[in-house]
Amino acid sequence: MPPDSSRLSAPLRVRLAVPAGLVVLITLIGTVGYAWLGRDQGATLLDALFMTVITITTIGYGEVIRLDAAGRVFTMVIAITGIGSLFYSLTVIMEYLVSSRILDPFGERKMQRDIQNLKDHIVIAGLGRVGRQAAAEVQDAKVPFVIVDPRPETQQYARQHGYLLIQGDASDDQVLEQAGIRQAKGLIVTSGDDATNLYIVLSARVLKPDLFIVSRAVDEASVPKLLRAGANRAISPYAIGGRRLAHLILSPAVVDFFDTVIRKGDESINLECITVHHDSPVAGQTIAEFGAREKTGATVLVVLRDNRVLPNPAPDLVLRAGDQLLALGTSDQLERLEELMA
Repeated sequence: MPPDSSRLSAPLRVRLAVPAGLVVLITLIGTVGYAWLGRDQGATLLDALFMTVITITTIGYGEVIRLDAAGRVFTMVIAITGIGSLFYSLTVIMEYLVSSRILDPFGERKMQRDIQNLKDHIVIAGLGRVGRQAAAEVQDAKVPFVIVDPRPETQQYARQHGYLLIQGDASDDQVLEQAGIRQAKGLIVTSGDDATNLYIVLSARVLKPDLFIVSRAVDEASVPKLLRAGANRAISPYAIGGRRLAHLILSPAVVDFFDTVIRKGDESINLECITVHHDSPVAGQTIAEFGAREKTGATVLVVLRDNRVLPNPAPDLVLRAGDQLLALGTSDQLERLEELMA
């Protein structure tokens, strides 16, 4: 007869409640009983607990409390009930381990539970060459993410790298819901087909209007279409690759510097964009009053305000709610800056 999946899928702590409770109860009864039986022999609670444990576990090193006929009867009762409860607990544990392996051989249920618990994560649609690079960068930044890809061969790659994966079509609203799109803070669309990317962007924008969406554009002409569909940013990897190659020839040191500061896994120096919120204590303060460098060690390079770029902001510049600060510093310095602005 096949196992009851609903019963076997219950949490281990729930299934262990009764047998473990019996073991604890019998241990307490045995300890109290042996303490009472050995009261005339000067037995301590430790002696009584020792007698209970060696009886339940069938070790039987030797009696530290001399037993009369009543004591032997009590010992037999403790042995039968205690051993039964202990083996009952071990059976529940082994059944749980075996059934978990049978019912969920690839850990899909655990993965789905992990995905349901995600919040402020990133959804990556597609695990091709571009998607793998995006996943590696997000993982280096220690930001939670989940990947959506319909191809079966991506499962092994995701398991090898410890990625959360949902096998499905990201243009399907139900699949995006399963990926926690309503709790996500961003979506990266990396499909190799612009029409598919367009459908994914439209679906995600409808499900969460304030979601930040970045999409790949195979054809440069698809960039404005993706933007009109709801993407916040749309880029062509081929165009970026060409510009990067040219910049490496024209200004290699500059490219190397920006590669360093935008790499989240690098602890030496990072470039971070931090927003001044309405309830931030620095809103209404000048750069000098804010004192970012003196208090945190990070340097504010640029202030982004109303689609304007204010480079090297003056000390008397008053910060407003909605301003975005591009700050340069180590990871620790930038964390202190975010705490100061929170």
